[in-house]
Amino acid sequence: MIKQILDKADQFIDKNKRLVGALAFLYAAGLATKSLGKIFGFINRQFLPGYNLIQRYGKGSYAAISACTDGIGKGFALELARRGFNLVMLIRNAKKGEQLAEEIRQKINKDIDIRIVEIDFQNIQKPGVIEAIVENLKGLDISILVNNVGMLIHGSFLGQNFAEINNLISMNCGAQTLLTRGLIQQLLQRKQKSAIINLSSLSCNSPMVGYAMYGASKSFNDYFSRSLSEEYKGRLDILSVRPGWVNTPMTDGINEKFFEITPEQCAHNVLRQLGRTNLTYGHYKHQLTAFFSDLVINKLNSDIRKQLENSKKSN
Repeated sequence: MIKQILDKADQFIDKNKRLVGALAFLYAAGLATKSLGKIFGFINRQFLPGYNLIQRYGKGSYAAISACTDGIGKGFALELARRGFNLVMLIRNAKKGEQLAEEIRQKINKDIDIRIVEIDFQNIQKPGVIEAIVENLKGLDISILVNNVGMLIHGSFLGQNFAEINNLISMNCGAQTLLTRGLIQQLLQRKQKSAIINLSSLSCNSPMVGYAMYGASKSFNDYFSRSLSEEYKGRLDILSVRPGWVNTPMTDGINEKFFEITPEQCAHNVLRQLGRTNLTYGHYKHQLTAFFSDLVINKLNSDIRKQLENSKKSN
């Protein structure tokens, strides 16, 4: 039967050489155009200057950032302060927030207005918590929301307890969703543009052994962001960020962090692309990491699987 199908295909090609040639040319041209588009898009986003954000989103407005006393969140706080934004710190530890506020006033802008809102993100899904946050921020001209809060658990899924899994869902999925829902009306009602930056992760590109919960939560972040970007196209700049390894307390203790960058490098490159796309890896190193990780994911999964199996045997 297969031979008959192949014979008929040969006959069709022989009779319609020009048509087949034209279709092959169009297909090749389409692939070339798509590849060139990706190359030019990469150059445009990575090496050309972005928008003047304070002009785009409004002088005197506030950037609200979750979990910003260290790591990527702190990188965003410093970079947005340099660009002239006032800040709302949505954080768990007010004392650390006050220390960061003092650092920003001394090193970047002595006149910046910084508001601190204490939140226990692990309890954000409890009744009344998000409502209290929204009430606290009423009337404040928030132009940018950076949903940064998150936690990482990795290793054998069986070794992750129920409390860890619940906390990860609350912090990685619940906090991003509820803060966005709580503040989106405020953002939409402004006369100028507003923006939402949601931290996802490069780990959502391909399933990885040992990162089932973390990668799945980051896939949620990415889909959530890009879906909202389509829903509010032209009204809000919504950006999904898939960084690779960033030097933060969350990744301490993990070896072989390929193409690791600093939190400020991450934030700087993300902000340069805000308003120009709905998906970014941020720094060019992480764009390259995404490309190479697709090539080696099977080998990587095999190595991690062996490590987990050996760890079980030794225990």
